[in-house]
Amino acid sequence: MSKKKLIAILLVVIIASAGYFLFKWSRGSSAAWQFIPSNAVVVITSEHLQDSAYTATEATLDLKRLPLLDIASDNLTLLNLLTKDPKKLKTFLKGKALSYSYHPRTSTEWGVIMYIPVTEEETKWLASPQHANIRLLHHNFQDHRITDAIDANSRPLFSYLVKDHFLIVSYYGDLIEDAVRASSLNIGSFRLRSRFSNINDSDYGTSIYLRTDAWKSVMSMENVATLAEFGKSFPTYQDFHIEKAENKGNLTVKSDGADAPDYYLAELLKDNPGTPFLGHKHVSQQTSFLYRAAASDKAAFKEAFLKWHKKYKSPAWDKLSYYIAGESNLLIDNIGSEFVLCQLEENNSITDGKILLTEFSNYDKVRPVLQKLAHLANQESNVSADQYQGYDIYSVPIPELPAGLYGPIFTGFPRSYITYIAPYLVISNNSQVLQNYIVDYENQITWKQSPEYDSVFTNVNNEAQLSMIVNLRKAQSGEETQVSKKYSDLTAKMESITLQCRFEGSEAFPELTFHPKKRQTASKVLNRTFLNIDIEWPDIYDSDLAALQNPIDGSSEILLTDKEHNLLRTNNLREGKTETIAKLNGPISTAAYKVDFLNIGRQQRIFATDRTVYALDEDDSTNVSKFQAHLPGSDPISALYLIDGGEDGSNRFIVKSAAEELFVWESVTRSLKKLNHSVRFEKIVGPVVALNQIGNRGFIVTQQNGKIYLLKENGTVKSGFPVDILTRTESPFTWAQNPQTGQPELAGVSVSGELIRISLDGKVTSRRQLLRPEPGSRFRILFDRNSLDWILVRSVNSKTAIITKDGRELFEIKDILPNATIQYHFFGVDNRFITIKSGSYSTVFDMNGKRLGDKAIPSEMPVQLTYQPGYYKLLIFSRSEKKIQVWSIKLR
Repeated sequence: MSKKKLIAILLVVIIASAGYFLFKWSRGSSAAWQFIPSNAVVVITSEHLQDSAYTATEATLDLKRLPLLDIASDNLTLLNLLTKDPKKLKTFLKGKALSYSYHPRTSTEWGVIMYIPVTEEETKWLASPQHANIRLLHHNFQDHRITDAIDANSRPLFSYLVKDHFLIVSYYGDLIEDAVRASSLNIGSFRLRSRFSNINDSDYGTSIYLRTDAWKSVMSMENVATLAEFGKSFPTYQDFHIEKAENKGNLTVKSDGADAPDYYLAELLKDNPGTPFLGHKHVSQQTSFLYRAAASDKAAFKEAFLKWHKKYKSPAWDKLSYYIAGESNLLIDNIGSEFVLCQLEENNSITDGKILLTEFSNYDKVRPVLQKLAHLANQESNVSADQYQGYDIYSVPIPELPAGLYGPIFTGFPRSYITYIAPYLVISNNSQVLQNYIVDYENQITWKQSPEYDSVFTNVNNEAQLSMIVNLRKAQSGEETQVSKKYSDLTAKMESITLQCRFEGSEAFPELTFHPKKRQTASKVLNRTFLNIDIEWPDIYDSDLAALQNPIDGSSEILLTDKEHNLLRTNNLREGKTETIAKLNGPISTAAYKVDFLNIGRQQRIFATDRTVYALDEDDSTNVSKFQAHLPGSDPISALYLIDGGEDGSNRFIVKSAAEELFVWESVTRSLKKLNHSVRFEKIVGPVVALNQIGNRGFIVTQQNGKIYLLKENGTVKSGFPVDILTRTESPFTWAQNPQTGQPELAGVSVSGELIRISLDGKVTSRRQLLRPEPGSRFRILFDRNSLDWILVRSVNSKTAIITKDGRELFEIKDILPNATIQYHFFGVDNRFITIKSGSYSTVFDMNGKRLGDKAIPSEMPVQLTYQPGYYKLLIFSRSEKKIQVWSIKLR
């Protein structure tokens, strides 16, 4: 080959390559921007939403059912009205990049326009589609012939227009007219278009462009103020892209970058890369939402923060300065560069629990300042400071104190409870929440021990300064008003969602990651009931089945007594072998518990016989130490209740005698202390509930005749009590957090269904009648065994309904035999169960009314449940035909 020819060929190749790359990098988004009206809130372009299957991750997450994408996927179904031939429609859509734009119609509804590329041949077909169920009309708009499809009753179905090789179709004819206007006006100021139309998204399977207010359709911000404030740190206009290739691991939806918002947190964090997260042992497993802001250069962040804070004005900071003047600066001068805000799961007592972790140094220096602040800010005595498990707790009644210290994102603190767990200053909006947090930290029930969360944010290359993790199961189990829409495929298959944002100068790069559940159970095992073991036990002497669980590792065991009152333990749930661990003075006559009563870092077994309450401690060498306390007098023990609020922060116990007398067991070194010196109770409905708030410690005791007592720690009746609700009650009153004040109040229900709230000074603040569909309906509160949570129950004849704390019916079970036993089992807000023993069988339900397992459990006694979170396995302990049986159900 001549040299000239070779040079010519090389030139052709170079020019062709240059042309290809010029075309590749100069082409913009594949969305049909030229037609999209300027009021679009969301624009989506995708090659796959029309596919029969569009999945990702090993859990086969259906991408077509993800938030926002589901609306586009649903609108595609209107194309079925163009032809009865599904193969023709599939061929028509195959391989095409379809565009969708969403437009506000009402405050809760969007209209959607679809933009579909068409060929000349397809244009001819669309001029007169063949479908017997529609009739076609036409009208002209700006010299464009718009087709309106109507049904046999002349009701409008949809409208469409073919223009510039695009089929533009919508349920709403006026939106087609808007698309015509947009194509003729060519408005360049349309922000979604001007910001994203130049992005080359041809390498992505799906792209989403949106205004940040579009997320309101997914998550209502009304009851999630923190989430709304956190969202202000993200760009006003956002883009997200899903890769074409399927990923078997996490699904990551990335952004090509958008303008960073003008918000204080974004300004503080920009140009200061993020840092890996090391605080897993400080995050309770009760966390449903976690928000994190972090920067690697602590000195630069602190300098920027203090500069911003000098200009920041807030009533909380003014109040703080009023009490402690210049010493208030110590609370901001010693911060680090990391803030972690945990929104905890809701139960029926605590509706809005928050824990704020602020990286902090020099606690010894700020400790006397906190003491002074708590003392000066509180008008009441004995409510400013406390100790719990060795940690100082300071109560500061300055509304929104964290927002005054660290900015408006940290809202929702009517009163602040403060402690220090190195390296974080810990602030909560509820003293019970803070105490629960300390228990979880001390018992290591944290993300560090969680197989799902032990490694999040640990990547050393993770430079995102802002992060949020949503535990989908816990978030879905919260208030119904928080979630505008249920996404069953998402919540069934994904463990959590991570939303991160990385700032680089004036640009922000948000990123969404969907994390599949790590353990996927085969369909032949999922939700099937299996019998694990049979333990031959001809005679049962105990009043209840004592099935216990270690909350740290989920291991379970059952305690049984024989006729010689030997206590036997079975913790090998494969072989069912028993071993004797102690000698008692009678069979177990009460509920049994497993808690760290000794406050030594491991759990003890607590239960009672007719005369004695026992605590059994087993060390690492399996040596069992027995502690006991005897009930004075001749009356037997009738009930044992677990409560919290011990002097050293440990649990303690209320013992009720058959004569309706109450005793407190504070620790193994003390004897039982009589509680009711000043009052004699009649027909107590259990359990006795502890009110464990700083300055408001006591016990709630409810009589069946409707008299509600609030006892102080010394057993005297608090002023304003007893409160007579003037009607009978079949269940005890408990306490619930007032969402407005953050403070506790008493709550309960009468037998006729009147939901009653009582303030701590003994005033009835509200009475509300719940729905009573039949005259014989009876209501009561049902507690779980450990008194951690409660629900409402309505029963009549052979029917029982499970009801939320606000009176909304969750589900109803019918055809229940008389004298059925209904139990509530609480293992966290995302693992709550109902068991109903009807006749000689028990059935397990989740909180949606779904029956768990494929068969009822034979049981002559009420069953007991334990839950193994690492395996998503429910264990059911029952007795049937002279056997103790252990059943299991895999839940997910």
